[in-house]
Amino acid sequence: MRVLITGGTGFIGSALCRHYLDEGHEVRALAKLATSAEMRNGEKLREAGVDLVVGDVGSRETIARASDGVDLVHHVAAAMREANVGREFYWQVNVEGTRYVLEEAARAGASQVVYCSSVGVYGDISGRRVDEESRCRPTNHYGETKLAAEALVKEFTGREQLPVVIVRPAEVYGPGDARLLKLFRMIQDRKFILFGRGEGKHHLVYIEDLVAAMALAGRRPELSGQTFVLAGEEPIELRKMIRLIAEVLDVEPPRRSLPLAPVMLAARIIEAVCRPLGIQPPIYPRRMDFFRHDWHFDISRCKETLGYTPRFDLRSGLERTITGYTESSSLKAVGQRR
Repeated sequence: MRVLITGGTGFIGSALCRHYLDEGHEVRALAKLATSAEMRNGEKLREAGVDLVVGDVGSRETIARASDGVDLVHHVAAAMREANVGREFYWQVNVEGTRYVLEEAARAGASQVVYCSSVGVYGDISGRRVDEESRCRPTNHYGETKLAAEALVKEFTGREQLPVVIVRPAEVYGPGDARLLKLFRMIQDRKFILFGRGEGKHHLVYIEDLVAAMALAGRRPELSGQTFVLAGEEPIELRKMIRLIAEVLDVEPPRRSLPLAPVMLAARIIEAVCRPLGIQPPIYPRRMDFFRHDWHFDISRCKETLGYTPRFDLRSGLERTITGYTESSSLKAVGQRR
């Protein structure tokens, strides 16, 4: 089987490429090489045998070229945390780009598409356990456009013969994830500060569990039009997660904390000042969402319908993540301090 993965040099996309290579499939990745991490991933994927098409989902011509002869498409590419861009940018990438992928996949004769959405479509779900049927009220351009793309997918599946399954990953972590690497470094170097009380829950999913579930969805065209939330077994309070990371790193847990509200106010002011000047703000509201999240997802549908059961609990996932970071010299060996 020939599989196309958009966003193939990203954290999720590159892991998905490796998963399908390990299963013996031909893999083509449509990907950007705009950052050093993307270039490193692209080089490794090429060496592993991936057919790498450089470009982005904003180009129909590039998508048509990447889609030629494929059997299955995983559409992972998205605009996510870009600063100093408006809703139009997110709409062009996340909605129009999805339209191009769907139409070119159908034109190429693909048998199925798996659309990678996000739990960001729910918006503020503090204090609630949510599932696929819970109401979506996104609070930013990313969530709004991912939800609009889901609507486009459903309309497309109702009009065309091409099956499309929607997956909504929760917080993804694992070796190669630059976002949580910063958190591990700060905890290891005793520089982490907790903003707020840390009582909100984070519901993470280890990268290997995620790509295994996505691959399961890619084998089930009869589930076309259905949506699946992909998360780990249980959520954990932020303060407990921080203590667990410190324990796995073999360092003392962070003890410094500051109120969250003044920092959020400062983040809004800084973003408002920097955006008109075209400056990347050092801090902005979405960056502080890490301290505000209170997420709890019900993954019963995934277990019952996809046959998905997470293999990794949080401790084992963190141990594997930290091992991967230290082996790549991204993190000091466990127990070391400055």
